[in-house]
Amino acid sequence: MATLKILRTILLTGFVLSSDLPLANSDADGGLYSAGLATASPYEDSTQNHIGTNYFGGMDPMDPASFMGLNFDTNRCKPNTSYIWCLPKDYNQEKHPFSYYKLENKSLPWDYDFKFVIDEISNINDKAQSMMISMYFAVSWTEPRLIINESATEWTEERTGPKDQVNESPETLKYIWYPELEIYGLETFDRQRVLKEMSGVRIRKNKTINYELNVRITISCQMNFDDYPLDAHTCQFQVGSYYDTQETVTCKAHFIYDQDRQRSLQHFLQIEDLPECFHTVDIPSGIYSACGFQVKLQRKQMQYVVQVYLPSAMFVIVSWVSFLVKPEVVPGRMAMLVTLFLVLINICNSVREQAPTSSKLNAVDLYLVVCVFFVFAALIEYAVILLLLKKRRKPRRAIKEEIKTFFSNGDANQSGRNRNKNPQQHNAENVDMQELDEVGQEGSRSNGEGGETPKKKIEVGLTAHKQAL
Repeated sequence: MATLKILRTILLTGFVLSSDLPLANSDADGGLYSAGLATASPYEDSTQNHIGTNYFGGMDPMDPASFMGLNFDTNRCKPNTSYIWCLPKDYNQEKHPFSYYKLENKSLPWDYDFKFVIDEISNINDKAQSMMISMYFAVSWTEPRLIINESATEWTEERTGPKDQVNESPETLKYIWYPELEIYGLETFDRQRVLKEMSGVRIRKNKTINYELNVRITISCQMNFDDYPLDAHTCQFQVGSYYDTQETVTCKAHFIYDQDRQRSLQHFLQIEDLPECFHTVDIPSGIYSACGFQVKLQRKQMQYVVQVYLPSAMFVIVSWVSFLVKPEVVPGRMAMLVTLFLVLINICNSVREQAPTSSKLNAVDLYLVVCVFFVFAALIEYAVILLLLKKRRKPRRAIKEEIKTFFSNGDANQSGRNRNKNPQQHNAENVDMQELDEVGQEGSRSNGEGGETPKKKIEVGLTAHKQAL
């Protein structure tokens, strides 16, 4: 404050010395610089023409607020002048209205009244976990220091606003105390403008000041996406005093919401009153009163059913149809299963890119993983079938070796038996074996000449050998 006085004195001294104002003598009333500093008092006749008022544009240079460009003359009460409302001479903008609660025969806590006219929920950002709200934000508070002229005709005429209210410019708040507010979880607070800021001040006959403006507010909202896309969320819009705890200031609020003005979003919306548990905010600096509204979000699921759930289920069913295809048709059956597997992997990656961050595997991811597993299982099942078929089909060399082994074992066994038989039976069996060898040799010659196949001759030889045994 001392620095401000010194700066003001220096500026005034330079102004007086650089001007053509005649300096008064030291014995003149008001001191050395009285000629340059004479101003009209708010309670004096404003028609008096003083030198100081001519050079300072009607502002009192000794009043810090007036000297910095805040002219209270249009708001301060003046004698013998008509007014609707005015501020007392000793009005201090820095003092809280509830410091004068005795003037209204009230007791603490002081009340703030909020009104929210919600146009729409403009945007819901899942990845940022935020919600944008377009609305008219209004707050009302009582100012017991206002002096109201109840006989003014403006209170009964509606040309200046509703009955018992008068409209004022938002610039009026430069001269009047207004509350310091906090919106909990606030990210952005954008005021709407059309040439000028879309806001206004209304002063009511009961000494209540109402400030309203059109804003677009973005608040953070804690969301849990473990059940995505079957998720639902609840977001609270809370506003309260920034400095004053609930022992000093409380609040109440009501909202207006027209569902027909709401644009289509990815959620179903329901706006309701703020639950009682959210009417206070407990932080290290104290317990503060809060009020507002609550928004319930329920995600629309039909698009996910059509785009994700239904196609994935159809692909799994098609993979089961591959069981009807013959295992010998390897290219067709394998191409079908591999294609379905890759398509499901692509759907899974696409959904994962669009899905918000969750603490664990969400619902749609779990569903797609199960679908991919079914197709993968069908692919593994077909691979096992091919492996079994491969083992059943042995090469010709192995078959010939088994036949030779069989014949050699049969000859050894037969030799052992012949030892116990009579010579006539032994000679007959030898004749049969010679005939079997001749048949085999004839089969080999006929194969070269286009006769019967070796496989058939081998079967005939095996049959004859069995009969001989």
